This record gives sequence, structure tokens and C-alpha cells, in this order.
Amino acid sequence: MTTGDERQQAVITRAGEVLRADERVLGVYLIGSYATGAADRFSDVDVHLVVTDDSTEWFREHWDDVLRELAGPTVLAERLPGMIGGLGITADWLHVDLIVHPLTSFDRFQYDGVRVLFDRDGALFPEGDLAPKGGKPGEPYWPATNVNLFFYFLGNLVTVLGRDERIVGNQGIGVVRDQLVALMLAERGVRRNSGVKRLNAFLSDEQRATLESIPAAGTDLADIIAANQYICRQFVTRGTALAKRTGGEWPQEFVDVTLAHLQNYFHVSFD
Repeated sequence: MTTGDERQQAVITRAGEVLRADERVLGVYLIGSYATGAADRFSDVDVHLVVTDDSTEWFREHWDDVLRELAGPTVLAERLPGMIGGLGITADWLHVDLIVHPLTSFDRFQYDGVRVLFDRDGALFPEGDLAPKGGKPGEPYWPATNVNLFFYFLGNLVTVLGRDERIVGNQGIGVVRDQLVALMLAERGVRRNSGVKRLNAFLSDEQRATLESIPAAGTDLADIIAANQYICRQFVTRGTALAKRTGGEWPQEFVDVTLAHLQNYFHVSFD
């Protein structure tokens, strides 16, 4: 198990010591790679607090002061939308997140993997650290939303390239590729992973090789089309197989209409 570097460990140590001294803080825990045992020197430190309800507004206003108390001076402290707290970047580019949960809205099962630094009354995490719920191969499932989104985004290639929006067309390769990634995770029964900056561990060697073989594309129309063709063929082959395996409903009519739309405009086959 990797343990990151000394800077990360120092933040974690301070979180356990400094925050324990504040009676308004009922518990502190880590999520992300430091909770799942996958930390390395590139990891963020994701610190979460459970606080008394009557102290919520104070932490809403002063979360960045608490963050700096743990991580030191920051060059960026940005509030995260919809949350109490945000992210911080230090002068040596250590990324530390500090998120605050009022007691009445706290859900100990919200995140995959939890490492408890302290639980003041032992009531927040009576079972101790929580093992990851997702991120491990399991039973394959049918990702209906991703399947529909794939063909929706793919069909928009006509609109984008028809307007000669080559930069947008290049960006779109990543959008349809991400739906292929979601399909691959469904093939392996992986429903969640431990972070947006990790993927290798959740894919098979064959899946990784397939994704790494997507043709490179800049802003040349032929290259953008070729990359989309490759991704589409992989998606159709894998998607129809997964539908049969899981009993999922393959949207054949939508697929046929989309592929015909592409072929009529580009005069090349996508299947």
C-alpha cells in the first residue's frame, strides 16, 4: 500500500490533532485515495468534517481559514458549488480539499472508502473505517443512460462538422470516448471508482489497449471522423454483447437512425 509523501502526511496529522481540539467538530475523516489505500505522491488530501448544526454558518464563512490551518498558506482557495468548503492549492502545489457536513445532513455511506481520523463520541462511524463499496469488479450491468447519450453525442457530429467547428469536433471525441469508458466499466461490474484522476485499475488490459488505440486526431476532418468511427464500432460491438449478457434493452431504432444520419452526411460507414 502506498502512503503518499511527507507533505500529505503532515496535513493528515494536523487534521487529526488541530480539529480534535475544536469541540464544534464531531468527527474528521478522509475520503479518496487516502481512504481506499491507493495514495501516492500525486494524491489529493480530502479532509471531511462533521460539525454541530449551530456551528455550520461559521464553517461556511471560515472554511478557508481552517484549510490554511491544516495545509499552510494557499495560492488558491476556491469554494465548491453546493458544498460547505472547497479546494486549496499550496505554494508547492499540494491539493487539499476541506468539506464540512452539518450533523443533521451527515451520511456516513456517502463516499466510497472512509478513513476515520477521529469520531468524538463514537457515534458517527460505529463500525470504524468503511471499506470501498464500489470500484471493484462485480456483476455486469446495463448502463442505459450512457448508451443513449453515446448515440446522441455521436449524432451531433454532423452538426458540429457541418458548421466546420473543428475544435468542438475534436473535443467531442473525448465526450463519446467517456461513454465508451462507462460501458467498459459496466462490462466489469464497476459502478464507482475512487476518483476522477484514476482509471487504470478499473479497466482490464484489453480495455485499456482498446482505448489507447483510438486514432489520434487534431482538427483535420478525416482524423476526427476516423476517431469517431473507431469508437463507434467498439461501442456497438461491446454494447450489443453486454445487452444480451445483462438483458438490457439495446436501442436499435435510435442506433439505426443515428448511423444512417452519419453515413448520409459523411458518406462513410460507422458500423
